[in-house]
Amino acid sequence: MPCTIDSGRIVDCKDSLGGIKSIYIGNYIDMVTQTEWAAASADTVTAIATQTFYEFELRPELSSLVVNYMADAASGTTFFEQVLSVTFQKLDATDIADIRGLCQGRPNIWILDNNLKCWLIGAEFGCNVTGGNLQTGTTYAEMSGFTMDFTAREVNPIWLATAGVAGATNYPLDNVTDATVTPAV
Repeated sequence: MPCTIDSGRIVDCKDSLGGIKSIYIGNYIDMVTQTEWAAASADTVTAIATQTFYEFELRPELSSLVVNYMADAASGTTFFEQVLSVTFQKLDATDIADIRGLCQGRPNIWILDNNLKCWLIGAEFGCNVTGGNLQTGTTYAEMSGFTMDFTAREVNPIWLATAGVAGATNYPLDNVTDATVTPAV
């Protein structure tokens, strides 16, 4: 069966921003195979199985998301490697438990970017912590905090959800049925 494309792409306006505002982490479920899962043809998620996501706020210009395309003509395989690198400033006792739980689990993660788009990684197989560190720095000007790298390998490059109305209950996932957001405290 040949694989075809059915549209092209124009050079668009320069009205987009890079960067991540916050991430929303939920305990792993295979979201895609749940009967409640609904996604439009443009890979836009509209409904998931009941799941709670916890907000982790991020400082501007310190975190990133990259999706690597992995295809091998010889083996006939294609998958997409989603890599989220986040930086959290300051350390406290709760961070230790969070770090341990995130390293031992394989969560589903939504990313709210600076264009107010929500991207989902690890939807089917979850995300694994593949790197990071906890540091206190050497000089007064150096960071005290921790970094984490999450990696997911998925069949779909990435999923999108349209962010809802700021200030609404479950923002920014208020347009995704059965997603609950617990705000950062």
